[in-house]
Amino acid sequence: MLVIRLSRKGRHNHPMYRLLVAENSMPTDGKFVEIVGHYNPVNTEQPLEVKKDRVEYWISKGAQPSNTVAKLLNKTGFNLPVEQYHKAPKKAAQAKAEAAKNPPATPAASAEAEAPVAEETPPTEVVVEEAASVEEATAEEAVPIAEETPANELGAEPESAPVEEVSGAEPPKEESAS
Repeated sequence: MLVIRLSRKGRHNHPMYRLLVAENSMPTDGKFVEIVGHYNPVNTEQPLEVKKDRVEYWISKGAQPSNTVAKLLNKTGFNLPVEQYHKAPKKAAQAKAEAAKNPPATPAASAEAEAPVAEETPPTEVVVEEAASVEEATAEEAVPIAEETPANELGAEPESAPVEEVSGAEPPKEESAS
């Protein structure tokens, strides 16, 4: 089957294309039957040059233009069918479409629907297990009985723990009452 398609030529970042009539099984830069035009998207004055009589001839012989070529040829006066590809809508567009189908009942609900919802994480629970007897407590968990305070029974450290000094920090100055 013959097709009319684009074949890229030109240097890096400066594309130029040929409109070719070629066999469908041939690569885009492979053998072709005839060059029927040129397309230079960089040239704003006249980006497309087409041999209309040769394009009409090949279409009458059964050559099928590619979707891109059909769009380009329609700009020069041809009336060729262009296949529309239906892309899946993005998630935001889907959400808007669903919101349009099912409008919220109250204005407050519509504001909540439009605002992004952050995931709520349940508060973490602190579970404190007490040892049933001293024998069950391990050496790491064992606390001397003489130092036990209500804070120690819950597993917290004593409040009179020594504070490490940061090097380079000056000790606080005491103000004298004079």
